Amino acid sequence: MIITDAKESKNIDNLISKKYRIPSNIRMEVAGLEAFRSINSNFKPKKSLIIIGTGNNGGDGLVVARYMIINNIQCDIFMLQNSKKTSIDFKNNKKIVQKLNINFLKSLNKSKILEYDLIVDAIFGVGLNRDIQTNSPIYKIIKLINESKKTICSLDCPSGLCSSSGKTLGISVLAKLTITFDSLKTGLINDPGYKNSKNIHLINIGAPYEVFKKVKNTYLDNDEVKKIIKPRSVSGNKGTFGHTLIIGGCKEMPGAIIIAALSAYKAGCGLVTICVPKVISRIIKNKVPEAIVIEMDVSDDGCYFNHINFIKSLKNKLRKKPSAIVIGPGMGNKTYLKEIILKTIKEFNSKFILDADALNCLNESIKDLHQYKRDIIITPHPGEMASLTGKTIKEIQENRIQSAELLAKKSNMIIVLKGFRTVISSIKDGTHINSSGSSAMATGGMGDSLSGIIGSFLAQGYKTIDAAKLGVFLHGKSGDVLLKKKHNRGILARDIIRVLPEAIHSLVENSVLEVKNYIKNEN
Repeated sequence: MIITDAKESKNIDNLISKKYRIPSNIRMEVAGLEAFRSINSNFKPKKSLIIIGTGNNGGDGLVVARYMIINNIQCDIFMLQNSKKTSIDFKNNKKIVQKLNINFLKSLNKSKILEYDLIVDAIFGVGLNRDIQTNSPIYKIIKLINESKKTICSLDCPSGLCSSSGKTLGISVLAKLTITFDSLKTGLINDPGYKNSKNIHLINIGAPYEVFKKVKNTYLDNDEVKKIIKPRSVSGNKGTFGHTLIIGGCKEMPGAIIIAALSAYKAGCGLVTICVPKVISRIIKNKVPEAIVIEMDVSDDGCYFNHINFIKSLKNKLRKKPSAIVIGPGMGNKTYLKEIILKTIKEFNSKFILDADALNCLNESIKDLHQYKRDIIITPHPGEMASLTGKTIKEIQENRIQSAELLAKKSNMIIVLKGFRTVISSIKDGTHINSSGSSAMATGGMGDSLSGIIGSFLAQGYKTIDAAKLGVFLHGKSGDVLLKKKHNRGILARDIIRVLPEAIHSLVENSVLEVKNYIKNEN
């Protein structure tokens, strides 16, 4: 599903008007009519209040008001920002509703608002880019309607919400339903913006398909991921489905690489080789008997890899060239391990996933990896992302999309910023926000499982960006499978591994879309 920010939405509007010559008044009419139908279908209002600004979003609200009156639903209008700079479409629709004798309220207070069973927010839409000041009439009105606890429906975007980032610009409407037009707005699904609308209804108001061709950004749902996943060859063998090499593990953390390896197998990889310090090799062999285990020399303290002659030894022991290499799970955060990571990337012409301790070891050197001209995916959580970028965790969480896009641009790598609504960003292939998963998955080992799954899809021959998207979505989808079975907390990585084939099967086999026009958030 296509997602756009405020700038892209404006560009699409201009393109529709200038290139395709679709009049803006027709689009406003369709927007208002379809919004009315959605409102009436969902809420069956008896008396509505429509709060409008004087821009095109307000014009949409005027059309909604007209259809309410036509359909014998009581309706009043309260207009903010009585600006003289209004569009012709707004002015024309205002004249029409005035002829219909719709009541324009001169003021609005707490007692008056209680008369209505539905409030329609048509103040700003997607165009707001500055904070609403606390002493402004708009701030007071938004505060009033939120405190009324009445059912609120927003047109295009809850007023006060940044449609690009999901930030609240001073104050924002808390809508039960947001009816958005042409494309899903990034701010509606990103954290924290998703909290401002319980449900989202997407309506196409006459935008030709061609206008979205240059938009790379997507919302990863079942529909979108089904475009990526390939049918499995019935005549395939283990060689058909790739070879994943996983490098990591230490004496204190043998579990991480076990999780990554099992996840890679369960995601469909044909062969997994695990490269670990000799001190934990027996544990690994017992837990993952299906894998090839390469034993490496141990550091002087008996815990970690010995970096001396690491690459030479690894090449000698490898039985088959890897299709994808995962580095980092449980490796340990020691300065000298950085040499292992850099030399592996330099010496192996493969695709890479760098996770966990690999990121901690490299730190700011991460942006220098472009010199090796390799396809690389990194999978930081917010804390790791903060270390890589020199920002605070708070700054990362407040600007998740921007942070991922900026690092992708600087490093020329695919960034998978983990967390709620995981962000996948590529300078070449756009930014993608994941829809699957829940807080029940907030347990140790999840990142190791994810890196194994992504590595598996890379090894199976998927494009780098597609492997990242598939891995992230199916990892979360596995959590959703467990959630439906009433596992609403404490989901472990081993649980994800167990149901991963079920999640993949449901995606491949189920032709019924789980998400049509409605996107339901967790709240």
